[in-house]
Amino acid sequence: DKHNNDSRATNIFQNLNSFYNTCVSKILNDRKPGSQQRERKKNPKCPSKTSTSGPLEFDVRDKWNFLDLNLKNCEAKYIPLQVAYQCINARGAIAHCRKTQCSYKIKESCSVHNVEEVFHKNGGSRNFEDIDDIKHELMTKGPVVSTSFLLSKTFMNKCEKSFWFDKSLIGKEYPLLIVGWKMTSFGEVWLVQPLTRNGSSEIQRVAFGQFGIDDHCIAPLSSFEDIPWQSGPYFDLPPSTKTEWHTWTGIKTSIRSNDLEKLGEVLGEDFAKVLKAKKKFVIRSKTRHAQSRAGYLKALTWQAGEFPWCVEITFLDG
Repeated sequence: DKHNNDSRATNIFQNLNSFYNTCVSKILNDRKPGSQQRERKKNPKCPSKTSTSGPLEFDVRDKWNFLDLNLKNCEAKYIPLQVAYQCINARGAIAHCRKTQCSYKIKESCSVHNVEEVFHKNGGSRNFEDIDDIKHELMTKGPVVSTSFLLSKTFMNKCEKSFWFDKSLIGKEYPLLIVGWKMTSFGEVWLVQPLTRNGSSEIQRVAFGQFGIDDHCIAPLSSFEDIPWQSGPYFDLPPSTKTEWHTWTGIKTSIRSNDLEKLGEVLGEDFAKVLKAKKKFVIRSKTRHAQSRAGYLKALTWQAGEFPWCVEITFLDG
């Protein structure tokens, strides 16, 4: 600010950031249905390249901070499969409410060849009609995959960090994991994580509608809640009616005598030895196997009634 004698100039420069945010919000509000601005007709086969809702930015790693999207390496021919499994594993972690011990991996003898085939083999896939659908899926269910992004020479020449993309795939469709979006001074961009021979890259940005990035985006239909994402041995309990069970430090519940026998089979030892050794096992929901916690038996007591055995379990994966 070189206007030493004019306080108005100082105020303007000090408030540029808030002025920018106000302008962005005004632009987004003007795009909402019912505004006086004439809406562009949508081609049902091509998603809209504008957004009408949602925050200015979003990243699945901020909402679910336990997500681990990093991979060590990936050959070019396996990128489509690895991106698909990367998406499935992330959604499995979301269902599990924490970092998983088990994950899907590429098998040399697998019969699938692309993202769609992997998803269909694991419960099916969903296509998205427009930008808002993609955003809603990201905010509520997790990462999605773009199968239409074209890795062109033009993109590689313009991208400052093109080294994160496998140049052997120039001229071909390059599946990308979309993890969020961000509003920039040049417009909205998708946050993507390309896979290369060196593994997962840093998060990169691709502008909405550019290089086919959002022409065809898909995600798994399954919530993966019926799949165990943690190694056993398992002791199944009725599902908790409390949604915050995954934040507890332990659980105390009453079970029938036949359930106590099942617990004994899982532990494989006398209960006195188990209590002393704090032997580890996994408590799992009977109906949603993704909901599980590792723990040990802290106390076992008897009481009269239909559920005579009171078991107290301390969780180890807090």
